[in-house]
Amino acid sequence: MALNLGANPDTIPALVATRIAAHGDEIILRKKNRGIWNSVTWSELGTRTRAVGMGLKAVGFRPGDVACVLAETRPEFAYVDLGILGAGGVSAAIHPEEEAEALGETLRQSDCRVLFVENDEQLDKVLSVRDRCPALQRIVIFEMKGLRDFADPMCEGFQLLAARGADHDRTHPDEWQTGIAAIANEQPAVLLLPNGGGTAAKGRVLTHGDALHLIAHARTLLAPRVGDERLALLPMCHMIERVFGLYLALDARAVSNYLENPDTVMENLQEVQPTMLGTDRQVWERLYARATDGATGATHVQRLSYRAAIAAAQRGGPSALLARLLVLRAVRRELGLGRLRHAYIGVASLPPEIERWAMALGMVIQQIDGHATRGTELDARYRALMEEAYGT
Repeated sequence: MALNLGANPDTIPALVATRIAAHGDEIILRKKNRGIWNSVTWSELGTRTRAVGMGLKAVGFRPGDVACVLAETRPEFAYVDLGILGAGGVSAAIHPEEEAEALGETLRQSDCRVLFVENDEQLDKVLSVRDRCPALQRIVIFEMKGLRDFADPMCEGFQLLAARGADHDRTHPDEWQTGIAAIANEQPAVLLLPNGGGTAAKGRVLTHGDALHLIAHARTLLAPRVGDERLALLPMCHMIERVFGLYLALDARAVSNYLENPDTVMENLQEVQPTMLGTDRQVWERLYARATDGATGATHVQRLSYRAAIAAAQRGGPSALLARLLVLRAVRRELGLGRLRHAYIGVASLPPEIERWAMALGMVIQQIDGHATRGTELDARYRALMEEAYGT
């Protein structure tokens, strides 16, 4: 079966395959490692994603099977997520701070067959509850540090799975594209877990069509451009990171930048100076506190200048433009927001003082909550789904 690489692909794997075919040498991901930003092209993304998907196929993973990922947001998470979808499976992201008991219930209720974990710490949680997860057949570990002498027939390293996938691909060269072509628009793709996981429910499933519908809504709302830069800040269990982050970036050919580690958010923001920022209220609270604390610790003249500029910008008019040009532009650059065109969060609203502060700096933080904004509105079904997903 030939893969349709038309202008309007109707599944996430077809969308990715279309971009790979047309823009193979273009950079689409970056990850900072030991102080250096390493780039990944579309072609490299395709090779790594395909190795994961074919590795899953080689161990008997079938269309409709569920695979989960328990890890911080990182490029390997993207390769696995897209590999699961390309293999026809359903991908679920579990919050990396999920406790063992809740994790076991999540794995059991989702009928998870393959689980990807980040490291030995996450592995320990899984091993303590796996006897209650009858569907679980394989555990794949991203980082094998500290596990050199560990041996378990259910467990293997990520590199081993990818190598098996590459071998399987060489002996079954048409299987990947044939499988992608067979995936239907209405086929389940993403399992959204309540509260990032837990025992409350089995979660909500997005089909490929659902995901593309939400991407189209975000594209109209945010108008992303080719070459836009974003920083991947949230766990992948958040829809704002999964659908309106990774998938929207793939659709728009925006570059996703991954943190060196979760503690370097502010440093990496300053370095990347993203043009798009999709995050939660906690990040904005940190940015507001950093600006406020910085002003408090500045010289008397600097403190007065900052406060006067904020007041002038909030009043509006010509003085607002002058305040932003002479004072607040430098504040934005220091916070890592110097190039920011679009900032967005889910349904959780920001405190009014942070909204006023952001507007004074020339930033409007939009809520992607399904309600009418700039002439676009989601229908009732998707609005309810958004509210349910963001009610976490």
